[in-house]
Amino acid sequence: MENINLKDEYFIKGNDVGCLLIHGFTSTPAELRELGENLIGEGYTVYGMRLAGHGTTVEDFEISTHAHWISSVVQAYNKLKTSCSKIYVIGHSMGGVLSLILGENYHVDKLVLLAPALMTKDKRAMFIPLLKHFMKYTEWPPSERPEEESKYLLGYNKIPLSCVHELSKLQKIARTDLNKIAKPLLIIHSEKDNSINEKGVEVIKENVTSKQIKDVCLRKCGHNITIECEKEAVFEEVVKFLK
Repeated sequence: MENINLKDEYFIKGNDVGCLLIHGFTSTPAELRELGENLIGEGYTVYGMRLAGHGTTVEDFEISTHAHWISSVVQAYNKLKTSCSKIYVIGHSMGGVLSLILGENYHVDKLVLLAPALMTKDKRAMFIPLLKHFMKYTEWPPSERPEEESKYLLGYNKIPLSCVHELSKLQKIARTDLNKIAKPLLIIHSEKDNSINEKGVEVIKENVTSKQIKDVCLRKCGHNITIECEKEAVFEEVVKFLK
């Protein structure tokens, strides 16, 4: 791909099967860029979208809401639908939550959830509606990573608590209509993920009505499964599932 700025969204035309890639909370399309390149290599039309408020400034992020994020994915879905007869939706973390909402309300042929953040491990999340009135931001200090990983992590480290609250609203919406998900579903997650609560994966599997569900649990990587040590296994599983 020709894009120099990895934060940019991209649309690469291939065959009539479209793959919509939805990144996670605070992040950018960069975290799914390598997966996108693999799918382009398979001949798919690939849209690596960017959510409202992401990939620009913390100030933009702070005024974005769960409704803006849902609107972003619906607009991206409609754009892809104009040139594709089938739509596969692939989301990482919060992108997985948005993928569920899209699958609950629109025709999606296959769903891929990568470390879906339907539930989080941080127990402080339940106090966010109160805390946001007293504390405006929280910091996520960047972890030390190899350059090959860090170049794809271009999100915000300063997080408005109001946005964390918006994420919780999104999770609640997605959980409400899981029974509407009936299409083939692939879930890939890691047992060493310190961000998502594994119970969320079980909630998804127990409540969707899909007849085809594949659950892949990785053993070595953390939350960012598309850029860490088991990324090639992730790419292989996704490509195999979509064929």
